[in-house]
Amino acid sequence: MNNYTKNKKTNLQLCFIAIGCAVNFALFFIKLYIGLSTNSIAVYADSLNNGLDTVSCTAAFAGIALLTKKTSPRYPYGFGRAQDLTDFFISVSVIVTGFYFGYISLERLMYPVPVWFSVRYAVIIGVTAAVKALLGVFFRIAHKRVKSGTLKAMSFDSFLDFFITVSTLISMTLSDKAGFSLDGVIGIVIAVIMTVQGFRLLKDVCGVLLGRRDEGRCEAARKIIDGEGLTASRVECHLYGEKSVFTADILPDADFAEKSVNIKKKIKKEMQAEIYFRLGSEIDE
Repeated sequence: MNNYTKNKKTNLQLCFIAIGCAVNFALFFIKLYIGLSTNSIAVYADSLNNGLDTVSCTAAFAGIALLTKKTSPRYPYGFGRAQDLTDFFISVSVIVTGFYFGYISLERLMYPVPVWFSVRYAVIIGVTAAVKALLGVFFRIAHKRVKSGTLKAMSFDSFLDFFITVSTLISMTLSDKAGFSLDGVIGIVIAVIMTVQGFRLLKDVCGVLLGRRDEGRCEAARKIIDGEGLTASRVECHLYGEKSVFTADILPDADFAEKSVNIKKKIKKEMQAEIYFRLGSEIDE
């Protein structure tokens, strides 16, 4: 992938994410107003969910923007881990918010309060649900175009939010007719979904930050080394966002210089990564 193609892909990702950020920001204020006006904790929780989506989009935008910065002696592998760091703080905020709304919703379930239904507000919530579904389709199409894991995750999250918003619409519509606090029940469901999402994201991010081994990429690099007739006792992959750097313990032979050049070229072409060798290591039994 040449620099022009890479920059074009990055710019497209930033453009798509900026659109998603603007849409989620607008949905946050619309649902927050309706939630406060109708006294619906479910709609209120859904609005905060869109607020967190806005923060997530902003963090993703900043993380990808940092990837465009040139490397320096101080940061020789770029700023790829900045996105992992922002994901960590986002996941923690999602978990805290989920627990908070779980507590409020449980309190609402135990001590019900009236929810004021409005046809106009119900229609607006229905429209926001449709917007979320369209945003999910938009991100999926964008992912197919630029092959971005971030956009793929945003597509999944948008479709999940669509079902959450439909649930809040049902809650707001049927709360007066139900014989129990349906609003509180839906609020608890949303809180559980948010908390589970937060823990899943936290688990993945902590694995990266703590240096979890990427078996797939390590084995792919080992096959390239083996294909050149060299033997590696150990291959490690160091992740910096989308950038990978491999280190390999090699027993050199007479043609090591030529073979190492071929390996570096293949690693760069096939895996868009770099590799460094440590020579004279003993082969593990």
